[in-house]
Amino acid sequence: MSEAYPLGRQDSSSSSLSTEGLSKADSAASLEMLQRSMTGANEMIVRKSQSTKLDSLQKDSSKSKCSEAIQSFVDRLGGKDPISSILLANNGLAAVKFIRSIRQFSVKYLGAERAISLVAMATPEDMRIGAEHIRMADQIVEVPGGSNNNNYANVRLIVEVAQRAKIDAVWPGWGHASEFPELPSTLKEAGILFLGPPAEPMAALGDKVGSTILAQAAGVPTLGWSGTGVSISYEECGGNIPEDIYQKACINDAEEADKVCQSIGYPVMLKASWGGGGKGIRKVFDGKNVQQSFKQVQAEVPGSPVFGMKLAPKSRHLEVQLIADRYGNACSLFSRDCSVQRRHQKIVEEGPVSVASPELLKHMESAACNLAKHVGYIGAATVEYLYLIDTKEYCFLELNPRLQVEHPVTEWISGVNIPACQLLIAMGVPLWRIPDVRRLYQKAPFEDTPFDLQTTPTLPPSGHVVAVRLTSEDANDGFKPTSGSIDELSFRSTPEVWGYFSVKGGGGVHEYADSQFGHLFAKGETRNEAIKSMLVALSDIKIRGEIRTTVDYVMDMLQSKDFVNNTISTSWLDERIQAQVKPDAPIWYLAVIGAAVSRAYAVLQTRMAEFISYLEKGQIPRRNTLLEVVNDTLILEGSKYEVQVCKIGPQQYRVSMNNQSVHVVGRALKDGGLLMQLDGNAHMVHTEDVALGSRLLIGQKSCLIEKEKDPSKVIAVTPGKLVRWLVEDKSHIGAGEQYAEVEVMKMIMPLASEAAGVISFEIAEGQQLVAGQLIARIKLDDESSIKIAKLFEGTFPAMGPPIVTGSSIDQRYNNALENLLLIEAGYEHPVEENISKLLSAIDDPELALRQWQQAMSAIRARLPQGLTKSLDQIISKYENNLMKGFASGPASTFSMRSSSRSLLFPSDTVLETIDEYIETAPKSEQGQLQATLEPVISVAYIHQGGREAHASRVVRQLLEKFLAVEEVFNTDTQLSDIIEELRHKHKGMPQEVLDIVMSHQALKVKGNLICGLLSAAIMPSPQKYRPYLRRLAALEVKGSEEVALRAKNLLEHSMLADLRAAVTRSLSGLEMFHGSDKSDVEEVKKGHYKRSSIPESELSTLIENDDKLKSSARLMRKATRQEGLFMGLQESTDETLEERMETLIGAQAAVDDPLASLLDHPDSDIQWRALETYIRRIYEPYLLEDSLKVQSAGASILATWCYLDP
Repeated sequence: MSEAYPLGRQDSSSSSLSTEGLSKADSAASLEMLQRSMTGANEMIVRKSQSTKLDSLQKDSSKSKCSEAIQSFVDRLGGKDPISSILLANNGLAAVKFIRSIRQFSVKYLGAERAISLVAMATPEDMRIGAEHIRMADQIVEVPGGSNNNNYANVRLIVEVAQRAKIDAVWPGWGHASEFPELPSTLKEAGILFLGPPAEPMAALGDKVGSTILAQAAGVPTLGWSGTGVSISYEECGGNIPEDIYQKACINDAEEADKVCQSIGYPVMLKASWGGGGKGIRKVFDGKNVQQSFKQVQAEVPGSPVFGMKLAPKSRHLEVQLIADRYGNACSLFSRDCSVQRRHQKIVEEGPVSVASPELLKHMESAACNLAKHVGYIGAATVEYLYLIDTKEYCFLELNPRLQVEHPVTEWISGVNIPACQLLIAMGVPLWRIPDVRRLYQKAPFEDTPFDLQTTPTLPPSGHVVAVRLTSEDANDGFKPTSGSIDELSFRSTPEVWGYFSVKGGGGVHEYADSQFGHLFAKGETRNEAIKSMLVALSDIKIRGEIRTTVDYVMDMLQSKDFVNNTISTSWLDERIQAQVKPDAPIWYLAVIGAAVSRAYAVLQTRMAEFISYLEKGQIPRRNTLLEVVNDTLILEGSKYEVQVCKIGPQQYRVSMNNQSVHVVGRALKDGGLLMQLDGNAHMVHTEDVALGSRLLIGQKSCLIEKEKDPSKVIAVTPGKLVRWLVEDKSHIGAGEQYAEVEVMKMIMPLASEAAGVISFEIAEGQQLVAGQLIARIKLDDESSIKIAKLFEGTFPAMGPPIVTGSSIDQRYNNALENLLLIEAGYEHPVEENISKLLSAIDDPELALRQWQQAMSAIRARLPQGLTKSLDQIISKYENNLMKGFASGPASTFSMRSSSRSLLFPSDTVLETIDEYIETAPKSEQGQLQATLEPVISVAYIHQGGREAHASRVVRQLLEKFLAVEEVFNTDTQLSDIIEELRHKHKGMPQEVLDIVMSHQALKVKGNLICGLLSAAIMPSPQKYRPYLRRLAALEVKGSEEVALRAKNLLEHSMLADLRAAVTRSLSGLEMFHGSDKSDVEEVKKGHYKRSSIPESELSTLIENDDKLKSSARLMRKATRQEGLFMGLQESTDETLEERMETLIGAQAAVDDPLASLLDHPDSDIQWRALETYIRRIYEPYLLEDSLKVQSAGASILATWCYLDP
């Protein structure tokens, strides 16, 4: 008799490490891995999530095993085996969903959420990324890391953990060891229940080859395949198909694959019997790639038998969800449509099926139930069919002897908690006693009346559900898997949408994990309603990190005409991928500007951090560190963009390209992103560095800002493992030729060359890869054939300001003043334009009224009514007078007349009214009232004295800010010493030093600002600004020459009148004029205000400047060396007239013009003395002694003199 072939499914990455039932393909390497994993198992740490020891777990588990609540519930439903603790032999999404389902069941039926203890296995990788199932479980058990044959697919390890922890039952989930017949058989021997089918039906139906042979024998329609005609019934073999029969349906080597494919007829699917989830399956269209595809299938599922099946014509992938108990009962829970697949892995599932007739669906459900009962199946299962669209027939595909990831679709439309059903079935509860099942069949949930599950009608499906798998794959690059951290994962459930996630923000997807980390479900009364709900959820979800996701791709796909009209097939998504249908990316200029600003922000932050770091270490920062400008080159979709980003404010940027600029506001977010405002619109921008460049995410749309490509270097895009080279080292490969295969998250992916050349390997087969690692080098045949990014020579489209701003006079004033203050801080802004706007706004009487109204509106509700009424009356009177000066017509036109420009804002009256009210208020309320009134006090103060006084205050504020920085550098001291002195002065505040240095670096632009103020605001009346002019004229720091020169000229111009008066006094014979020189005293007229009304705000600095200016009026003017105007004029009351004249003759002061101007003085004595002094000064020392004669000549004065020819 032939030897029975051991049926069993294995995970794609390796064979089972059970001690029994090992596949014949297991090698010495597998045994070595077994030894290592067992060593890890013996040394594993078992610990409770919240510092509870294993001993505590064992005692609690033992005591609660037959707890009253569980025992009572099981007895009530006719069960036999109470279960109080479950080991989750799975991780990720499967474990999360099971925990939630059992907790929901426990609350509903057992009265406590944690009535059943759930124990999770956790690898070091799971621990590192903070996997969600670890956080949710009652206890965790640490197990060895690495690929799943060390942990979740290691049968012996699972059983040992369950035994040591005294677990009642094991739940396998999906994937890993969920389809290994060794697991239920070994658990049975250990006396531990299994939440799944027995080993025999699992082996018979879980194996694709075996299940198809049995289905074929049972008369279930199948497609043409390598086992066509091979048949044996379950009764004949008892689940163990003889090996000779089994092998007739298999393909044993690459050469045989060629023959089988030809006999079946192309196209053909090559499949691993133990594969699943898109692994171990390849589509072959002709004989060219048969052998390579066969080897790839073998590599993805080592040791698995391989078979071939005819690729179905246009078809749909339909499923029937089954549950069956140990008493021979089975029922279906409606159907699902899983036709949206790529590489035969589902992306979108929905239910119930809407493309097949109800009669056909009923027939499919009945056939599935009969198959399950025929083989004695127990637990949850899924029977998969291909529905042929043209002929409206169905063919058996396979039976999955486990729960599937998309089962929540069925749960909602049926109202049945399927994991809870698995638990109750394992407890020995008959199907017809399970409360959820009875509700579905319209029976009272806790009655014990049996009914026929095949003939009793059920409730109709409850609406429609659409499910979307969220995977860490790059949809724009052929759905290649990616791994890495997840910085943010934000999803909000609604009544229509819910989801499950295996990770949270701050976690990640590691290289050994399944690429699926989330599953969203949307419901509706109809299919269209469910689709719309899903689109809303996808647009709202936020996922950021090192991984790529399929969110934007799926959103675009769900809105496609084919999907909405339900005209898709199993090949539809692959055809979209092949046609390179991609979701909408951000528009090019938005991507360029967003990437440029994000990268510039990061660069500038780094530079500033380095600067501060130097200071904190007591070191001197590098000279000429640019803290405002970044030049960058961006490559997007084959175009190269050369841009310059200039920071023009704390949150403002100017992006320039090809002599055109746009303004952007960028605010840094706590999550590392940027809130970018451009052209009046806001955009959320996030960037993530990847091996190929920077991944840019704007809203839900993404694109890749590429690095310069070098086809001569082969770089690993994601972590993985080099499986094998397909060519020889130093061999020649053609463009597009596949040269290697890599394993990425359990998937075998081919690598193809972008250009022809000779390849040189840099790593060996089997070596682990990290993102960005060099895999190989290619010596190119023709370097000129390399496609390089073309320089973009266009410009940005016309755009408005980043933030919508008003055009009222107060808004224009605020904008102009803010820009001028930003220039002072070291940022670039137009100088002349903003000075003009500022002075024009100050000159408008409407400004004071607008600012008052704005300030008053913010505090009116908090002011006493009496004070509000008094202030309103004062301002109303001013407003009425102001309106009289406007031209006729609507007040909003504000066309000014000259009469209104002479109108002063009633600052004094307002301040006096406020002072009086505060003084009469209770003392306990005065402080609060003062603080509340600060905004209107500020407005009243800055407009006190009229528009000229207002302008003077603002100009002095700007001058003071300039001098406060530049006087620090106005020394012969080395720059390093200056910065060191600043560091000590601002100890513990390095940002203060950085701000001063940034401001000083912009001296050229600031100099333009000061020169503009000197011309526009100071020149008409320079005498008011003499203290500032002297300080400006004294500047010698490099770059301030023009400012100093212009200040000196204005200073001298302002002092000519004082100099003429000084000369006149010197030539006067009256002694009363010869006291202290007070000609330079500046009396600043200040309006009445009391200190109680001075606001504690930035505007109070203007008041301080006024006070300084007033105090300077009490001081003697002390001429500076740079002025030179009064040099040598040290007046004394003891000098005679002749001595004073001698002083004027020899003085260095510029007295020539004042002396000449006195020749027409009404006092003739002064005329005579001025003429004599002038001549003696001009001709000194060449004038001959006693030769000067001055005499009257009628109405004129005649002077004669002799001098030596020089």
